Amino acid sequence: MVIRVLAVPDYLDLASFDEAFRSLLGWDGLGFSFHIHGQEFTSFLRRSKVHRTRLHDFQLRPRETFLYTCGGLDLWEWEFRVLACEAGDRGDDAPVCLAGRGASPPEFCGGPTGYRLMLKRQKEGDLAQMKAEHAKANADRKAKLQEKIDQLATKIQAQLEKAKERDEASLREAKAKAEVLKAKATAKAKVKAS
Repeated sequence: MVIRVLAVPDYLDLASFDEAFRSLLGWDGLGFSFHIHGQEFTSFLRRSKVHRTRLHDFQLRPRETFLYTCGGLDLWEWEFRVLACEAGDRGDDAPVCLAGRGASPPEFCGGPTGYRLMLKRQKEGDLAQMKAEHAKANADRKAKLQEKIDQLATKIQAQLEKAKERDEASLREAKAKAEVLKAKATAKAKVKAS
């Protein structure tokens, strides 16, 4: 939703109001239409009436709304609501944007439907990009984890080989001691037999 809070003098004619609002949006514009109190004023018909009719001619009161259609091709509809009517000072002739929310949509994007599709495509593109970044991050994490697993496996394998070598050395040592003891026992048995 795009919201703008404007302060405009009530003596503006409808064509000047259209020009001020389009410049606020950054649009060039191609035609407009106002629907106020059941009457329609367009830039395509009754051109002189559009230039003669001023905002104060409608005697708009706070909380009253009127519909403004901007762009003869895209048909952007804006609902204007009168927030307050205040007496202005001398020199308060220029329309001013006091506040707002939401970025102005691009002028030639296909109207409200085209704008919604554009936002949807951007969101899907952002979603696809986020998914790609997430997949890359997961792949990086998996690669780092696999690297750590490989390092641990190498370390464990080296420790197992050292343990095996120690066991083999202990076994050889035990066999050597057993041979020495056997040889001593055989030598004692020969001495006793003689």
